[in-house]
Amino acid sequence: MPVGVVIPVHGFSPYLTQTLDAIAGQDAPPVDVVVVDDGSPSPVELPEGHRDHVRLVRREEQGGPGAARNSGIAELDDEVDLVAFCDHDDVWVPGYLSAHARALAHHPGASILTGETLIVGPDDRVTGEQWQSLHRGSHRPALVLPTIYERHPLCTSATVVRRSALSDVGGFDETLPQAEDLDLWLRLLAGDHLLVSVLGATVRYRRHPSGLTHDLVELSESLLRVHRAHADHVREPVARRAEAADLRGRAAGLVRLGRFDEARAEYAAADALLPPLLGERLRAGILAVPGLRARVGRRSPYGV
Repeated sequence: MPVGVVIPVHGFSPYLTQTLDAIAGQDAPPVDVVVVDDGSPSPVELPEGHRDHVRLVRREEQGGPGAARNSGIAELDDEVDLVAFCDHDDVWVPGYLSAHARALAHHPGASILTGETLIVGPDDRVTGEQWQSLHRGSHRPALVLPTIYERHPLCTSATVVRRSALSDVGGFDETLPQAEDLDLWLRLLAGDHLLVSVLGATVRYRRHPSGLTHDLVELSESLLRVHRAHADHVREPVARRAEAADLRGRAAGLVRLGRFDEARAEYAAADALLPPLLGERLRAGILAVPGLRARVGRRSPYGV
């Protein structure tokens, strides 16, 4: 199974050595590993011990995760048939690539293989947050697309994609600052590419304050853009629920920034699309009370 790995990096990464150690330690190692320096102010340097088997590609200007991954895909050796993505702060557990290989042997027509996700914090300790996942086995594209659209359960660092499928849909959308992965999965599924959920292929996905997804406002705005672009692939209630969730996510991000009036307006827009649950009604009401709303803004954005 000729696998190539693409790892985008912007700026200093204290976790890159751990990420590369885990990739090099796989019992079915990749044939090519490319680290893409996405226009870092100070050029990224590969850790000692990895410079002989990892290639470093530098983009002179920052383009975001989609552009960085596209650059990495273009640099992979011609023999690479499958592209595995791993962000610089995530870690594959032992046997990750072997599990994908076994799944592909059972489902040779698969274009997308996705594993399991364990969420950890900056200190490598499990946070307790649960990642929504798919049931194991193959999924017909038309049937699973609404689930991916609404729940977005695929973690990019746990996903392997056929290079030909990436070429079919034009790779990642480089104009999206976030949610570019969800957009790619939806385009692949709309193109009838088979998805397989793999047992035993686990990634330790890291939450930390400098991570992209910590910016809830930008994340929610990107998700809203992707959901609106693909709304014609799902039923109207599904699209409405997703948009309401995006608006509430943006409201939560605005609360963390202290922009309470804007947050209340976002909550009201979400409530117009989908009646709020009791907890959501209480949260919206708290934003009218200065002392309480400041406390809400200090809470973790992930509920743990």
